[in-house]
Amino acid sequence: MNQSEKRRKELLESTRALYRDSRIPPAIHPRYGNIYSGLYGEEAPAGSFGLRVILCCVLFAAFVMMDYHDVKIAKVSSQMVTQTIESDSNLAEVWNNL
Repeated sequence: MNQSEKRRKELLESTRALYRDSRIPPAIHPRYGNIYSGLYGEEAPAGSFGLRVILCCVLFAAFVMMDYHDVKIAKVSSQMVTQTIESDSNLAEVWNNL
């Protein structure tokens, strides 16, 4: 290895060391939580899946109760919700309506 190659290698290593951020752990998929805790000694952040499931169950229960008792909430009936879900929507049209 000649002098210029050594100098380039030193500059590369110093640049990597300068811009390396070892304080912030990398973002990981929850599936790899065990590996993450093994490597970094920290627990991966908890997700919000449970909260989302509960919210979905509450919304579905509200929809079923609207349908069963034929109740309108904010001038919206369960039939309107069903028709809106079943209709084909164009993303560009929806975006323009916003």
